[in-house]
Amino acid sequence: MDQMASEIMRPDLKIVLVATDFSARSDRAVRRAAAIAREASARLVLTHVVDDDQPERLVAAECDLAETALSDAIREHAYLAGLSCSPLVVCGTPFAGIVQAAEQQGADLCVIGSHRRAFLRDIFVGTTAERVIRNSPVPVLMANIDPALRYANCLAPVDLSECSLQALRTGRRLGVLTNIRMVILHVYDAAAVGMLSYAGVGKGNVDDYLTDARVEAVRELTRFLGPLDLDDVDYSTMVREGVAQAAIVDVAAELRPDLVVIGTHGRRGAVRLLLGSVTEEVLRRLNRDILIVPARDAA
Repeated sequence: MDQMASEIMRPDLKIVLVATDFSARSDRAVRRAAAIAREASARLVLTHVVDDDQPERLVAAECDLAETALSDAIREHAYLAGLSCSPLVVCGTPFAGIVQAAEQQGADLCVIGSHRRAFLRDIFVGTTAERVIRNSPVPVLMANIDPALRYANCLAPVDLSECSLQALRTGRRLGVLTNIRMVILHVYDAAAVGMLSYAGVGKGNVDDYLTDARVEAVRELTRFLGPLDLDDVDYSTMVREGVAQAAIVDVAAELRPDLVVIGTHGRRGAVRLLLGSVTEEVLRRLNRDILIVPARDAA
């Protein structure tokens, strides 16, 4: 490999922030963040948020306990040994504290544990994970799978928008697409099929329409990927006709990727929640590691 190729593949990842509440879910996140930081020679910031909506005396006591626990973890856990790792305790609501810490630390990546998968799987809006993703100024990695294994397979759904383009660029910039097999999935909508069938158009003509729609989808995906110059990435492409949310979930069930990379508009505030969006559906239904890249991330 020549020097230029080596420079291209080197991760532009300096600071990884990982949030922990000392639970098993967040332990997966810490282990994954440590592995990513180690591979990129990045600094790891181990963060815990203390709820400040309680008496000042209790807040101070919890901060002291958290600082001790974080320091002990850095000193005692083998998977943190040799890393440039610093503890950080912040006060506030969990999601606001994590977002604030990522901004103040200048983090390139924020790693969090998965949301609690409630008995009713539709309950997702309002959890700390969802709020961090919706408000984070930096890419967020939700850690769901065994962090002992490095990523080998990735699924990257794209809708041919600038948001999807940016998600791929960011994944590449952070180094998560290095030494990994990636499938870039584009789901297209052959919207006229229903109308043609309803109008009594013959099956042969409907089939011709579907063939043309697929060919055009492949062409559009090829044009979309052109500016990315992915010569250093081991990837293949896939097009599927259907509804984006369902098709992504179906393909993920077939391929069982270790990592899913997806972009989101990530609008702030309560006016526009993730509920109902493609990204929210992926987060809710896939028990895989998911890298969510906000549109405002400066890739």
